[in-house]
Formats: sequence, structure tokens, C-alpha cells
Amino acid sequence: MKQTVLTRMKSRIVLASLLFGLFFGAGNLIFPVNIGQLSGSNIAQSSFGFILTAVGLASLGVIVCGRSKADSLEDMLQPYGRRYARMFTILLLLTIGPMFALPRTATVPYEVAIKALMPQANHQLGMFVYSFLFFGGALLIAIKPSKIEVWVAKIINPLFLIFLAVFFIMFMINPLGSASNTLPSGTYETSAFLTGFQMGYQTMDVLAALSFGFVIVQSTKENHPESQSSLVKDVVYASLISGGAMIFIYTMLLLIGSSSLNVLPVASNGGIALGQLFHYYFGSAGLIFFGITITFACITTAVGLITSCARYFSSIIPKVSYELMAVVIASAGFLVSNVGLEAIIQLSIPVLNFIYPLAIMHVIVGLAFAKLLDKKRVINVMLGIMIVVAIFETMMQLPLLANQQLLSPIFTAYQTYVPLASIGLGWLNFMITGLCIGYWLQNISNRNTRPNIT
Repeated sequence: MKQTVLTRMKSRIVLASLLFGLFFGAGNLIFPVNIGQLSGSNIAQSSFGFILTAVGLASLGVIVCGRSKADSLEDMLQPYGRRYARMFTILLLLTIGPMFALPRTATVPYEVAIKALMPQANHQLGMFVYSFLFFGGALLIAIKPSKIEVWVAKIINPLFLIFLAVFFIMFMINPLGSASNTLPSGTYETSAFLTGFQMGYQTMDVLAALSFGFVIVQSTKENHPESQSSLVKDVVYASLISGGAMIFIYTMLLLIGSSSLNVLPVASNGGIALGQLFHYYFGSAGLIFFGITITFACITTAVGLITSCARYFSSIIPKVSYELMAVVIASAGFLVSNVGLEAIIQLSIPVLNFIYPLAIMHVIVGLAFAKLLDKKRVINVMLGIMIVVAIFETMMQLPLLANQQLLSPIFTAYQTYVPLASIGLGWLNFMITGLCIGYWLQNISNRNTRPNIT
């Protein structure tokens, strides 16, 4: 019995390591440092807000996948309609896959580490070579899904954690000073919690959770084909362990960023700040150390994204094998990564503004209102309202529309008078309204169809 418990716990730790490795990419490494620098002495408030969205929502997303009894995101979304389920799944996977997030796994480490190492190099050629090697390595791992747990959970992720642990130990041995001595900047001065809360969205981990959650589900089924309740327990434990590790690392990075203002100026982004900190502690070799660390962080995420996208698209295009689709996805990521980080970020903003409210809605409904998924009228009304609101919030982010004389006052009024709209959560009001209206209409329909007994 004791051996069984130990084996089970070991299995859950490996799953948690796999989940952590899939989630923890460049954004997860550099955003907390940037938030820490901008928060200054208000680090506690901004940290709580950031962790709430970056860890809390993402962990809940994975748990929803495990509880759904589905084999894929499209399968889980069937109650919303087959056409919607397919279109949303395709859009989400393209967003976190070859369109935006996957290319970013190569562009971020190059921009923040390799460029600093070789400032005089031909960076167009350098990015081409680095991204080719990066995606080639990720593809070699992703091409054999059965080996992903070994490579990500047992090799690359532990190496990344060792490198990061060395950095944290240096910080604890030689601290940078008290964070309470540093001053907050911009909106972190007056609304640190809300700004940190909003910054948690930038990791894109809620979107990734709805994809990576099923990588964990499939891995659990393949290695431990047991009951649904055991599967859900394994997924929940993996989410909690992984989430706990991420909270610890985020807290350390946020604290390091905040206290770094005692010795460094505020950097233009977290990647530059982190590079400066590695240089501060390890000298000129620090940038090489930093480059290896951030590459390890990103390649595990790239493997997860290639695997998720290839699995899904090969399933809906039967004539294309998983292996060929993995090559296509990795090649697309390689090509888009050479467009440049700025272009990728700018193009992704409108898409994220459309898909993020819908993704969080699916997490909330899957956790708190799962029984309503059987009530078609409730779901259809809520979904219809949410799609309209998501389109409206996307329009606000398009410069051509946002600056128009007719629409600008409407957008301003929305952000001013709709609760939570100023932090990108205005849609939450409409989701609740949609649920109430749908439930009301469902009750009216039930009363009208009830047989009249006289």
C-alpha cells in the first residue's frame, strides 16, 4: 500500500513538472520582473493581482479540462454547438500556436538575451539561425508524443529549475536591498492590484490551459488508464503542485524586480531587466547563463504548443498524420518568428481581446455552472451576448475604429461607466446578465410546454 501511495505521488509530481514546463515560458519569466520594477514598494498588491490571474485562472482552466470527461477542447465545448466548438478551438490553437504564442517562444529569448550577447551581429541572420535551431530542437521532441513527458518533465524542466535556483540563491546570499525603499511608477502608484491583475492576462496562460489541460489528460490516460475520478484527482494534484511552484517563482521574481531598483534603473521591459540582473550577479558570463535559462523555459512551452496544435489539426484533417502536422506547425512558427517580436505583439492584441473573455467564460461555466450546459437556451443566450461584447472590446483595440469621431465617445463611456471595464473585465457584467436572461427565458419556455392538467 505504501509503495502504491509513493508511486502515485511520484506520478503526480512528474505530471506537475510536465504541466509547469508546458506553461512556464518567456513571458512567465520576464513579466514578473517588469511588474516588480514598476511596482516598487507596492509590490504586495500588484503581486497578488498578477498571481490571481496568471496562476489562479490557469490552474482552474486545467482542472476544468480534467473534470469535463472530454478528450479535447472541441469535445468539451460541444454543449455550445458543434460549429462554435470547432471554430473557437481552431482560433484558440492558432492564437497560442503558429500565429502568435509559438513564434514568441523563439523571438523573446533572442531579443532579450542573444542580441545583448552579440550587439554588433547581423540580427536578421542571427534570428533566422537561432529560430531554425530552436524549432528544430522543439520538433525533434514533439514528433514523438510518448517521449514528451520524459524530455519536458524529467530533463529540460529540472535543468531550467536548477539554473533558476542558482540565480535565486545568489539573490538571497547577496540581496539588492529592501523593496520598501523603492518608488512605484505609473498606474502601479494608485492601482497596483488592478494593474497587476490585468498584467496576468499577458502570459496567455488561461488560453494555454484549455489546450495543455488535455495534454495532461491524455498523458494521464496513456500512463494510468484508470477511473475518471482517479484521472480528475491526478489533474487537480498536478495543477496545485505546478501552481504552487509558479507562485513561489513569481514571488521571487517580483521581489527581485522591485528590490533591483536599489542598484539598477527601471528597464524598458522585464527581459532587459533580467539580463542586467544576471550580469550584476555573474558578470559577463551572466548573459550566456541568462540565454540558456530563458531558452530552456521557452523550448518546453514550444514543445507543448506544437504537440497540442498537431494533435488537434491532424484529428480534423485525417489525411495528414500527426508527424507531418507537427512539421507544418513548427515550420509556421519558425517563419512567423522571423517577422519580429513587435509585429507579433501588435497583431496579437485584437485577437486576444476577442478570445480571452470567451476562454475565461468557459472556465467559469465549467467550474461553477456546469449543470447549465444541459440547458441550451441559457447557454445560447449567454454565448450570443458574450460574442457581441467580445467583438465590441476587440473594436476598441483597433486604432482605425478607436479614433473615429463617432465611436470614440461610445468606447470612452463603456470604459468609464461599465464596472470593471477599465481593467478589461467589463464583459463579466454581460456574462452574468446573459446567464440571468437565458435562465429566465428557459423557465418561461418550460412553463409554456408543461401540460395543462385541469
